[in-house]
Amino acid sequence: MRKSLKKIAATLAACAMALTMAATVVPTDAAAETSKAGKKAAKADFNADGTYHAYFGFQQTGSWIFRDEWYSDTLGIDGSSFKDTDINFDNGTLFKSDTNGITAVDGTVVTDAEITGNGTYTVSVEGLSGVLATDTESKCSMVYVDTDIPWSAKDNPVTISDVKLTVDGRDVSLPSDIFFPSEYIDASGLLRFDVVNSYQADKGEYAESPDIMVPGDSIKVTFTISGFNNDNPDAVEAPAEDEGATSDAAATSEVTAESESSSSPIVPIVIVVVVVVVIVVAVVVVKKKNN
Repeated sequence: MRKSLKKIAATLAACAMALTMAATVVPTDAAAETSKAGKKAAKADFNADGTYHAYFGFQQTGSWIFRDEWYSDTLGIDGSSFKDTDINFDNGTLFKSDTNGITAVDGTVVTDAEITGNGTYTVSVEGLSGVLATDTESKCSMVYVDTDIPWSAKDNPVTISDVKLTVDGRDVSLPSDIFFPSEYIDASGLLRFDVVNSYQADKGEYAESPDIMVPGDSIKVTFTISGFNNDNPDAVEAPAEDEGATSDAAATSEVTAESESSSSPIVPIVIVVVVVVVIVVAVVVVKKKNN
């Protein structure tokens, strides 16, 4: 009996260590607690004459190179994980989470956009060469755009359309309807949309795209936004960098301020479930031996 209890104790200790590692290595869920600044932005009335911002979001599983939403309480602009460090959300880089904590990924250049009226805007990351993991287990699981636009505002007339994903200068096919995941929008109250989200297993068209498994250098998301009182004459789509690049398909979507409902499996939750299963099995084995 004592030996069995010792085995269970050892198993629990190992599981606890695994959970500690998971909490360190895996970035927080994108639907994590919203920061005070995020909550304030979500509660504000939409200002059709105001200035807003769009941010590039990203995650590669395996390497856990990422960039969370600006309003993440832990990894956003005022993120607690950046306190007492020399890095922050506005470093203009991607980040990596490992046993050393959160570090900025040298060489990557993230560009966000300031929205000052109706027009076409682009958010992006460049400098990915030699940065991302290239093994078969790693993949670009999420590419998205998050904003400080109050999606829940009743008078919000914002429309997102003509979304385009460009990888290494080449347009990548997108589904006809860009995904506005309610589990993120409802949690924050702010506008966010996904162009790639491999966690949406029940939405086949939003599953991982083989075209962007390991980008060579850059990822860009271009979109058109309307609903403001004025047009921004400078917000026009830039000419293609590579004239020889071909387009797989035109990616056009138009969705107003109504979010879809869906669920997203989160890696830490899966780990917790595995730990629970291990504990249950250990207890069952002890009972059998006692009988």
